[in-house]
Amino acid sequence: MSTTLKSPVPPEAEDAAAPVKAPGGLAWAVFRLHRWALWAWIAYVALAAGVLLWAWGPAANELVSLAAACDLGGQTEPSCARNVYQALETYQELMRLGFFAVFGAPFLVGAWAAAAPTAREMETGTAELAWTQSVTPARWLTAKLALPAVVAAAGTTLLLALYRLAHQEGAAAFTAIRHWTPSWYNEDLFTMTGVVMVPRVLCAVAVGVLLGLLLKRSLASLGTGLALLAASTFAVTLGRGYLWPREIRFARAETAGSPYLSLNGSEWQIATGAVTESGELAGDAGETAGYVCMNEGYRDDGPGFDADAFYSCLEDEGYTDIWVAFHNRDDFWPLQLVESGLWLAVALTAVALSYRALRRRTAV
Repeated sequence: MSTTLKSPVPPEAEDAAAPVKAPGGLAWAVFRLHRWALWAWIAYVALAAGVLLWAWGPAANELVSLAAACDLGGQTEPSCARNVYQALETYQELMRLGFFAVFGAPFLVGAWAAAAPTAREMETGTAELAWTQSVTPARWLTAKLALPAVVAAAGTTLLLALYRLAHQEGAAAFTAIRHWTPSWYNEDLFTMTGVVMVPRVLCAVAVGVLLGLLLKRSLASLGTGLALLAASTFAVTLGRGYLWPREIRFARAETAGSPYLSLNGSEWQIATGAVTESGELAGDAGETAGYVCMNEGYRDDGPGFDADAFYSCLEDEGYTDIWVAFHNRDDFWPLQLVESGLWLAVALTAVALSYRALRRRTAV
């Protein structure tokens, strides 16, 4: 009887001979299906990040060094001043490009989310095919929502962080050259140095996926999504000042005697008007009366403003005082959080409606 001996195989050879298992799962399938959109988003974020990195590094450093080398408050050589302003224009242009890149991100992501993840599969019928395999409709929808949201939020957060760093690096030099400080409530600073853009891009993803489920047509979903996002962005921007309680200041209480208050750079005027004899705050009508009576205050040839003549005219119009409603710098984060909460509330509502619409469709 003969015995066949098998030569021992080294463990390294067994590991090398073992077949490599290809990545799988629903998440990988979603990434594979939308890989071109993923690469396009990575390229978009990389390009915008490169612009902001250039603004943060070389552009801001050159601006700061040139501003320090020139005596901007005294007699400055024309060539030196010209170099400073050229460096400032370069820095501002890079920051402007970075702003538009971040501001446009929700529109790009929302357009894709409305046209591709659900609308295309509902339109072609591949969604129903996926549901008949090992993927449940709920898992399918979760992947369509979660993965794009994570990727979009990560890219937007990176760009916001770079914009904030670039702004902080060049803000002091900008103020020294221009002799004024940009207001915190301007659209670029408010949206780029806060957190509202992340909830906005998440909302764009959620609403886009919902529209794809409801309309089931790529072009219709894309157009509707862009229109809704543009309208909501415009509405929130227009009404941002009313998202948090405002402070009100009255003119007669001011020692300067001026009927219209000179708000400093950290105060954002929201509304103004006049106070009626009954103590009510009149808006448009009171504001019109106040501006009409300004002519009375400046009618005399005196060197200053005649407050007595102004208030006399104002009383003839049926008003007793002038008021101004405003936000100060401390309201930046409360406004940021309230606006972010609005975007997140819409996003969560869209997610809930998406699952409900899917459940109704699969129950038929």
